[in-house]
Amino acid sequence: MGAWSAGISGSDTAMDLRSEYQAAFYYFDVETALKKIDAFVRSEGFDESEPEGWCDYYYSLADFMWRKGMLTDEVKNTALNMIDSEFGLALWAESGKAILNKRKKALADFREKLLSDQPPKKKIKINLYMTPIFAVGDVIALQLKTNDKYYMEKSSGFTEAYFRSCHDHWVVMRKVYDEVSYVSRIVPEVRDIWPHFQLYRKLFDQCPDMEDITQGMWVTLKDGRACAYVTEGSMRNFTRRNACVIGRSLDGIEAAQGRPFEDSIYLGTNTSYAGNGESDILKALWQE
Repeated sequence: MGAWSAGISGSDTAMDLRSEYQAAFYYFDVETALKKIDAFVRSEGFDESEPEGWCDYYYSLADFMWRKGMLTDEVKNTALNMIDSEFGLALWAESGKAILNKRKKALADFREKLLSDQPPKKKIKINLYMTPIFAVGDVIALQLKTNDKYYMEKSSGFTEAYFRSCHDHWVVMRKVYDEVSYVSRIVPEVRDIWPHFQLYRKLFDQCPDMEDITQGMWVTLKDGRACAYVTEGSMRNFTRRNACVIGRSLDGIEAAQGRPFEDSIYLGTNTSYAGNGESDILKALWQE
């Protein structure tokens, strides 16, 4: 079996489909979304003759809709009939009595949930970054904030005093390309876009102009690969660091686009782990 848990969402299929449910119900009314979801699932080779995949689909769909306060009588009754008829349980019996009993318990709890009052209807939100930020070739300056960030003592290569002294200094980067990490199969407009950047090789005391930027001064790793700086496609991490576009440059950008950006720098907001953006940026500059 492809399940890793006896629970309703305890399979890769059920978890992957949740992203598609989110996209479909965000873009379409309930009736239209259900038709598109059903067509997609069947196009993937799942139907009522294939109990394992059909249970993953239908139970996860009913659960998603109940949680969002939009469960229809048709979906609820179909799921209840599947539970009451023990649809698909023969597959669980093949794994032994203990596993079968866990599945029966999960289905009994799920049945009780479906018969209970569902929560008030919730607005569907897409927790993805669907619109690119900045244009390819944009040169962006942003201000480091090291006062409240984690200092990587063992792997940084510099002292904490230096790290703290870089507070409010400026770094420069150039947008190289966008990585599309996810695209909905039902609604292709729903996608997750992460921008990638190159770092410039110098720290500035104040926000620089393009006249201060020398081409060919982008940071590279020891094996010649372009040094990558990557973050989620949100302006939040930039605006809080007073980021501004100071110009545009496409010089040599094709070579950077063709190189794999491994060992990426992530400009996250978490200050408690050793991979925060300020530490990684300064480490990359320090190693130059």
